[in-house]
Amino acid sequence: MLALIYLALAIYPGDLLCRRFYRFVSTPHRWAAAILVGILLSTWFTYLAGLTFGHTAEPLLCADLLFFVVVSGAIFWLSRKAPNLEVIAPRSPGSSRWDWITLGALSAAACVLLIGTLYINKQGRLRFSGTLTGDFAPQLALAQRFGLAHSFPTEFPLYASQGTHDQLLFYFQAGNLEFLGLNLAWSVDVLSVLSLTSMLALAMVLGELLFTSRVVGRLGATFFFFHGFLRHLTSFLASGYPHHDETWRFGTQIAFVNQRHPPFTIGIFLLVLIFLIDQYRKRSSLTSFVFSGLLLTALPLWNGSLFIAAAVVLCCLFVTYGCWWLSRLKIAAMLGQVVAGTVTACILVAGVGDLFAVYRSSRIEVDYEKEPLVKGLVFRNSVIYKIPDSFSTGFAREDSSKPPVTAFQGGKGRGKGQFDNPRGIAADSAGNIFVADSNNGRIEKFSPSGVFITSIGTKGKALGQLGEPNGIAIDRSGNIYVADASNHRVQKLAPDGTLIAEWSPGLYGPRRIALGPDDSVYVVDQGRTRIVKFNPAGEVLATWGSGGSGDGQFRDPTSVAVDPTSNKLYVADPINSRIQIFDSDGKFLSKWSVPEWGQPAGFEDLAIDPQRGRLYASSANMNTILIFDLQGNRNGALTPSPPDKVNGPSALTLAKDKLLALNSGSARVSVIDLQNR
Repeated sequence: MLALIYLALAIYPGDLLCRRFYRFVSTPHRWAAAILVGILLSTWFTYLAGLTFGHTAEPLLCADLLFFVVVSGAIFWLSRKAPNLEVIAPRSPGSSRWDWITLGALSAAACVLLIGTLYINKQGRLRFSGTLTGDFAPQLALAQRFGLAHSFPTEFPLYASQGTHDQLLFYFQAGNLEFLGLNLAWSVDVLSVLSLTSMLALAMVLGELLFTSRVVGRLGATFFFFHGFLRHLTSFLASGYPHHDETWRFGTQIAFVNQRHPPFTIGIFLLVLIFLIDQYRKRSSLTSFVFSGLLLTALPLWNGSLFIAAAVVLCCLFVTYGCWWLSRLKIAAMLGQVVAGTVTACILVAGVGDLFAVYRSSRIEVDYEKEPLVKGLVFRNSVIYKIPDSFSTGFAREDSSKPPVTAFQGGKGRGKGQFDNPRGIAADSAGNIFVADSNNGRIEKFSPSGVFITSIGTKGKALGQLGEPNGIAIDRSGNIYVADASNHRVQKLAPDGTLIAEWSPGLYGPRRIALGPDDSVYVVDQGRTRIVKFNPAGEVLATWGSGGSGDGQFRDPTSVAVDPTSNKLYVADPINSRIQIFDSDGKFLSKWSVPEWGQPAGFEDLAIDPQRGRLYASSANMNTILIFDLQGNRNGALTPSPPDKVNGPSALTLAKDKLLALNSGSARVSVIDLQNR
């Protein structure tokens, strides 16, 4: 309910503002402008307010409360001075009834397509289209990240390996609506349907104004929705482009399903175009131009490819105008009408066929986890859907018939020696290499030369299974400690992979794990923004840390490393651009600034080299490894010998005279020889 109130409070000021600067052709024109402008401006306001309150425990809660207060005041102030509604007259001849029928039919089709390909079923599982679902991994993960109020300042999602792109604001608003009470699917669907319907209404208005014909407007909007013919046209004109729906661009119907954010930007762009056309008929004020310029300025971070998509809208309108012109030609035997009708029918049949294929495509089903927390302005369980980022790659199950590859070859996949979003690496006393293959739910073991030995664990939630293994550590007896982020637990495995013990004392998203010289186990409990210290039996000895930027506080810590000679702990706090040092009981000692972490990627790691008195710190954002002495002085950077290079280094470990860097980007291990360096 609160989410719907938020949307209403966003749209109403949008209407009041647009009435000050624009004239309208019709009621759909007016409300489309109100929806798009209201949601765009409210999203920016809430997002910037969230960044302002980023130092608090609940930044999004504070931002929403501020929004409700400020917008209520703005509505009161704007309503007192609301100008009279201005219309563009005279309108083109024709019946408004057919305008409403066309828009209603397109809106219904949009609801069927968008809601039918992303919804929560009766069992509470998330279901969505299996066509090109790789797009949903970072997008829905980003929305959940905001919905759980974990992403201020904005960072990589916890539930997918990809980062934020030009869809940031759309999925921020989806996360905000989830925060206010809607489920994940409805949050995205409501925004999707509102934006696509509003954009289609504006396409109708633009066609009417450009060609003085309501028929052109109606058919132009319809052609854009059923624009499958453009897929064949672009494939014919652009040789070398794949001729199938697995490649996204606005010439394919799948664009509406997997790219939900562009209609917002297209709609705003069309709104400004309509204003520019109208200003030739009535001299507009300077403030109207300024307002339109501000709207265009606000678009690039929403979606930078809007101009290409807007060109598709114009193309549809011109094709429609061509058909309309043909139908009006007075030639023998109604030839013009026949040709125009045939072209129109072919376009619509092709478009309907393509959209039907998208709607009928297979569905991916994702289970959920519940965390009993008070989140948002409502009391509820926080429902988390872990969206894998590899659906669209079509990986087969591990094929034992294929020869394994080495850890240094790697590659993305499920085969022996391959990885999918690897996040953790460790080495035992013999130099064997262990890699946490996170999305495949397993630990892979390699010889010191990188030869595949075995795979440990299966994906799942049951005792002894692995959900999303992240940090791993090996003790002197060869036992393996695994931080299982999605199952919110630490597992202790024997050298052969059999389960010894499981610890989960209120952990939430444990990310990294390190062992002290006294066999103490230190875990980065990222979801609780703290460090937890265990003894080898799994008993909690100490916890420390809280959210913030003060000494001893963290903002999503990503790694912990222990100096075996001094027993000091070094904690990576990348959002705060620093490394903090503690004693073994959690007493704060000092901190170092790491300005290179100003744009953290979410898995910056640390490794202590006691032999050389160094600390190595990965920087996935810069694709490099920084070197510090143990007093915090920078001593340069490390890279592998050419042609090898690190690509999104997500974990580090030492193996005798070598530093091993796990590359999440290229799904393999790089080796850096430390002798004479």
